[in-house]
Amino acid sequence: MKKTYLMLLLALAGLGSSCTNEDGTEGVTPSGDPGEIQLVFSGSGEEEEYTKAIASDSENKISKLDVYLFGAASASTNDADYHYIETWKMTEATPTGNQFILQPSGSSWTASIKPNELKGLPYLTLVCVANQDKLFDADGNDFAALDVVTTDAGTGDITAAGTTLDAFKAAYTAKMADPATDFIKTPLAMTGTGTTKISGSVSKVAITLKRIVARFDIDNTTATSQLTIEKVSMGKGRSNGSLFGATLTDAAAGDLVTYKDVDFTGENANQGTLESAIYVYPNIPGDESFLIIKGKYKSPSTGEQIAVTYNIPVVKTPADAKPDDPANYIAINANSRYKLRITDVTESNIYSTFEVEDWTSGGGVIIKPDNTKPEFNKFAGTNPPTDLTGGYYRTLADGTFDIVMTSTGELEYSRSLVTKAGDEIDWLTVGTPTTEQKDGLTITTFPVTIADATGKRPVSLTFINQAASYDPDLQTTLTFVGPEAAPVVSEVVEGHSEGNSVDVTSPDAPEATMVKAVGSYVSLNVFCVDGLADITVPNGYSVTPVVTEGFTTTYRVAITDADQAADDATVVFKNKAAEANSITLTIKHKKASQPSIVANSDGSYINSTYNSGTMGGTATAATADMYLIDGSTIYVKVTCTESTTAGAVTVAAPAGVTVTEETAAPGIFKIEIPTATSLTAGTAVTVTFKNATDEMVTSTLEITPKSMKPTVALADDNGAVTGSDGTYTVDLSALSTNTFTLTVTAPTGATIADLSTPFTSAGWLKLDDSNAGGTTIAANGNQVYTFTSGDSSGDTGDVTLTFTNTVSGGGDLTVTLKKKTTI
Repeated sequence: MKKTYLMLLLALAGLGSSCTNEDGTEGVTPSGDPGEIQLVFSGSGEEEEYTKAIASDSENKISKLDVYLFGAASASTNDADYHYIETWKMTEATPTGNQFILQPSGSSWTASIKPNELKGLPYLTLVCVANQDKLFDADGNDFAALDVVTTDAGTGDITAAGTTLDAFKAAYTAKMADPATDFIKTPLAMTGTGTTKISGSVSKVAITLKRIVARFDIDNTTATSQLTIEKVSMGKGRSNGSLFGATLTDAAAGDLVTYKDVDFTGENANQGTLESAIYVYPNIPGDESFLIIKGKYKSPSTGEQIAVTYNIPVVKTPADAKPDDPANYIAINANSRYKLRITDVTESNIYSTFEVEDWTSGGGVIIKPDNTKPEFNKFAGTNPPTDLTGGYYRTLADGTFDIVMTSTGELEYSRSLVTKAGDEIDWLTVGTPTTEQKDGLTITTFPVTIADATGKRPVSLTFINQAASYDPDLQTTLTFVGPEAAPVVSEVVEGHSEGNSVDVTSPDAPEATMVKAVGSYVSLNVFCVDGLADITVPNGYSVTPVVTEGFTTTYRVAITDADQAADDATVVFKNKAAEANSITLTIKHKKASQPSIVANSDGSYINSTYNSGTMGGTATAATADMYLIDGSTIYVKVTCTESTTAGAVTVAAPAGVTVTEETAAPGIFKIEIPTATSLTAGTAVTVTFKNATDEMVTSTLEITPKSMKPTVALADDNGAVTGSDGTYTVDLSALSTNTFTLTVTAPTGATIADLSTPFTSAGWLKLDDSNAGGTTIAANGNQVYTFTSGDSSGDTGDVTLTFTNTVSGGGDLTVTLKKKTTI
């Protein structure tokens, strides 16, 4: 594999007369001051070619650059022969002393240093260290101050040795002080070295600048994998990394750590490849490092979002591997990209592959010096834009103007958004250009129309020299932004805790609904091209920026003090360029929900067989019947939206009823009547369920106790029968040839041993053959018994009918029929 790294090129800006190189070949001497080293920092050192790094602006950024100079008496390749002379530092102010300014120039940056020449040490090694505040030795301690070499002014012999280059290269990056709170961020540390010779003329040096960390990209699409990644980190990762690619050995105790979780957010998070998900220090296979993926997995059977954590070893699988072969761990190398491509996910496993690539693309573009880049001349027309700092031009909301460009040939243009996200590009359109020739140059006028530009993303116009249209160094870009606008708030999907939410239905008046508890938070995106002014945070809350993508910053609004966090508090996001343009987020505290009472659906919890468990009423005012018997039980499900954990709902039970939550199944409540005599049949009692977060918010379950004892009713007595409640007196003379009936009802069913024995010695009464009734009564059924005068009118014994309840302990019924005596 051809490796093409991001490189730092220290080259010459101009060319002059030839000179003789060390090997005797003829070279060219660039123009400049004697002893000057002119620097050109660009993408590659491959002669006149350069490559564009596959990296973000922040990964390419050089915010700090130190150039350490080491000198030697000969062109030695032994680092121990080079001694420290001095350091040059990048500055953005007016350079003084050993300082230089890094200036953009097309695809490169230019700078110039003029080192102090030291007698006897004409050969220089330049060591460049970018974006690194301090140097640390291999033990993680501060690197000692560098000793400056001195030489004899006459002979050039070294009189006091300086810090040698090999000692300097033992420097390491800063160890992460606490992996639980620290992680690798951009701008990234980069280093590179090169050599030259001070010869009294301008020198050039080519230096390859490399990042000292590796980058992981993660390819996951929730729609197909059902996995929503929320956090990513590294397990058994190195806590430091070599600035100069020192050979790694087995990790010492404490060097392998678990990195802090990094939020998995960005434009393509869970919608394809998220680049730069995490940065890590290089390692060796023996470290057995693994990625840690945390998030939510959507169960294919229930649809439930399940919290999951996966440990994914950084391994490769040989073509001839067997299923039981151990994992083949690979080294994580500096300045390389590792893409984790997720192909399938279950609740317990991720199926994925690693792809390893250089951090730079292959190939290059030939620079054509004869075709210079187009030059911006001026704005003309009715509504010319105004120049803003940062390379932007502000337009009116609507209007027209002309862009006048000067070039060595014909121009074309392309139009694009500054950021990937969004589609608001048509607020700026370009008409047909006109050209004229003047002084050997082409003057091109591009007519521009602006329409409804307020609040839109900036649009860039790139003017391209047609003779070198594929060469970015020969292109000029102008970027336009509309008038100052109020920030725009949008919700962050899966960005809230505690069931909180953000409502942007009314874009001018967004609202956040939050549970009033410490740590409760919502997330929201705030889009503003001009940036935001300082945010005034209400008491009891925090407003923290999480990540910025283009002109959109994700903020987390959290409750830090529940006592001070007021309902209807507001957070105002103001346009930094015009604070009157603002948007106000109103925070409303989430009101406790009424518990919902529904029938139990968990088959592990069964009602008493005689209780149906049927629910009536509503979910907040439910009703149910329970039979009166010791231990009578039903189960109901009671939940609130805030939480499904045990204790989220509390309960107040009336006398005679016990209610307990099943700890193994939160939300399932057992309702029991321990002693039937403690309640009265038909007299309802009420169980009150309360939301634990606010026990003033309640729902009720009204329970009506029902007797299980069979009952009897007299009918069609024909004036021959008196009595009630199962004891009746029969006037046989009045009965004569007539009949009367008894209807026996059994809520849970009943039986009678037989219907003949009770009439022994009581032959004055008998059952009518046409409607004698049966010995078994079904649950919630009845039997009708019809009586008439018997064949032995002289008998006087009582007829006793005993109906036994099917449910033991439910109560039996005894019916006694007495013969009326005549005086």
